Amino acid sequence: MNRILSVCAGVLAMLLAAASVAFAQYPDRAITITVGFAPGGTSDVAARILAERLTASLKVPVVVENKPGAGGSIAAASTAAATPDGYRIMLSDPGAFAINPIMLPQNARYDPLTDFTPIALVGQSPLVLVVPASKPFATLEALNAHLRANAATASYASSGPAGITQFGAEVYLKRAGGLTALHVPYRGGAPMMEALMKGETDFGVAVLASAVPQISAGTVRALALAAPSATPVVAKVPLLETLGVKGAVMTSWVIMIGPRGLPAEIAAKLNAAINEAIKEPDVRERLLKAGIETYQPADPAGTGAYLRQEVERYRGFQSELGERLTK
Repeated sequence: MNRILSVCAGVLAMLLAAASVAFAQYPDRAITITVGFAPGGTSDVAARILAERLTASLKVPVVVENKPGAGGSIAAASTAAATPDGYRIMLSDPGAFAINPIMLPQNARYDPLTDFTPIALVGQSPLVLVVPASKPFATLEALNAHLRANAATASYASSGPAGITQFGAEVYLKRAGGLTALHVPYRGGAPMMEALMKGETDFGVAVLASAVPQISAGTVRALALAAPSATPVVAKVPLLETLGVKGAVMTSWVIMIGPRGLPAEIAAKLNAAINEAIKEPDVRERLLKAGIETYQPADPAGTGAYLRQEVERYRGFQSELGERLTK
């Protein structure tokens, strides 16, 4: 009996030693960051900036793989099914992790809180209410007056049904006094912004990172930010809160996650590398120019707590808005 116990103890010690060596050597080959959208969106821009810095700090290639479809759920499902060894991770967003599991459960066949390992907070891009430059609305008050007077014909653009931009628009309409407008969904942020530039709808609520080029070019006009505080990228744009639209703060965040079962040692190593990257002035400046503000660094536990908080917040929005989100 003692000999059996001794052999088992020896085997266990060998396994632990092998695991320790593997963790110490991680990473020893390329790491893939999956993004659930086509190139050019908020998470894609952030992933590419991070990948460049992580390649230098981790001394292995860090590449970005775009897996668009189903509002990010295809990428999330593939990440959930990946081997938890740290070589396939995902830069997530509210669509795949806080909205689709609530609004489109048939597309999100995973649990955002139990099927993944939180790694690190990266940044956020607030939503911004914009109107076509060809429209006469110079202020939020003017837009509100137009919506009240034209309830049957007014319209807004979104980047897709049941997505964060529809959430943002409907929260604004409800909190601004129960206004209504026809929802016109487009197939992504770029087509949405193109439609707004052409004046196809009266307004849209866009992710700032997707709207900065058009705002800078003057092809759309930013009337208000759905943010808790001002951002240097559009410093002169007022906040919805200060304009009297309370409780309408909404941001598109980006969080690094891995599959469930990712060893704590690997999550911690990735967390440290990402936190160091977002502290660097050059990285922060490049992200900010793209409309993405970096978070204060958080450990994996803090990242998980933030994700849980956001999932609950979007559940609250869904309960409050109800049928508005099905139109």
